[in-house]
Amino acid sequence: MNELELLRNKIDEIDTKLCELFENRMEIAKAIGQYKKEHNLDVLDVSREEIVLNKAKERIKNKDLEEYYLKLVVYLMDLSKKYQND
Repeated sequence: MNELELLRNKIDEIDTKLCELFENRMEIAKAIGQYKKEHNLDVLDVSREEIVLNKAKERIKNKDLEEYYLKLVVYLMDLSKKYQND
């Protein structure tokens, strides 16, 4: 196996873990959506999104990747809101 194949295998392993984490996150987002529906709360919570983004900024160690990580987090929140509304 050459270096490229080894690196691609590592990406595949990470993608598998990301998929599991994504499914877990979306299941929880759906439960949050159900809670909000039962308690007549809006799906959009701007203050919570701000907290999530601030935590994301604190978590990312490689500041060169911060912009990309924040885009990922925003996209995940957008998907979560859509899933909560479905």
